[in-house]
Amino acid sequence: MSGTTKIVEETLVRKVRRIPAEGELLVKVGDIVEPETVLAKGTVLNPDVQEIRVYAKLGVDPEQAHRHMLKEEGDEVKQDEVLAIYRSFFGRFTKACRSPIDGTIEVFSKKSGRALIRGLPIPVEAKAHIPGRIVDVTPREGATVETSAAVINGIFGVGGEALGELTTVAESPGEPLTTEMIGEGLRGKVLVGGSIVTMEALRKASKLGTSGIVSGSVDQKDLTEFLGHEIGMGVTGGEDINLTLIVTEGFGILPMDDETFRFLNSHEGHRASIDGTTQIRQRMLRPEIIIPL
Repeated sequence: MSGTTKIVEETLVRKVRRIPAEGELLVKVGDIVEPETVLAKGTVLNPDVQEIRVYAKLGVDPEQAHRHMLKEEGDEVKQDEVLAIYRSFFGRFTKACRSPIDGTIEVFSKKSGRALIRGLPIPVEAKAHIPGRIVDVTPREGATVETSAAVINGIFGVGGEALGELTTVAESPGEPLTTEMIGEGLRGKVLVGGSIVTMEALRKASKLGTSGIVSGSVDQKDLTEFLGHEIGMGVTGGEDINLTLIVTEGFGILPMDDETFRFLNSHEGHRASIDGTTQIRQRMLRPEIIIPL
């Protein structure tokens, strides 16, 4: 896969930032925000639900378990907290049923003697991710941020949104990005390479805490090994990695386009917002580098 990188030197960027459920809106139209500004926050349902056979833990018949419950439906419980207790022989012997997780008792069946405990709600928030001004809001969900910026669209990327100062580590668009170019001073930066970024460089940058890498290309086998799985044909960006990678030319050993390299190098030291999200099949969604002006 290869293609042409798109560069827009100055444009008006608008980004809609929302949480995936109703919550609390923290900004209003006209507010000036920074990338780290939280625009909205809330909670979403925890998908972790665990079934507890209360009767089995107590050693009683299922229909008798409810008599020994200390908690009710809707109660919040802590991990290892006692949910039910059975005493026999005048209290000399006891058996207890404890919660395996922090959560809430969602259901208890008197007939089956079983309980369902759902993990605590998961906090979510929507950050601006770019500096700018709030131009629109959606009550209880989020807002739209507007800023003037330069935008570069790559060909392919992995990893979600990240922030960092652009730092050129290659001397030319044809120079590979290797481990020798990556040091402690680059933690939290967005590295600009030349040609291919090596597997070892990806691993070192990830371990170091580098925010992202922009390079001309990457070997597809190296990328698969780095991710731990094959690249699907849907949308990237949700990978469980702490490094965002954007390639401007494609897979293989391809030097970065001269114009792209010069443009990125001319903005060295500028803080950039990058997003590796890519819609692979239709290529309607391409990774982007936003450099606020």
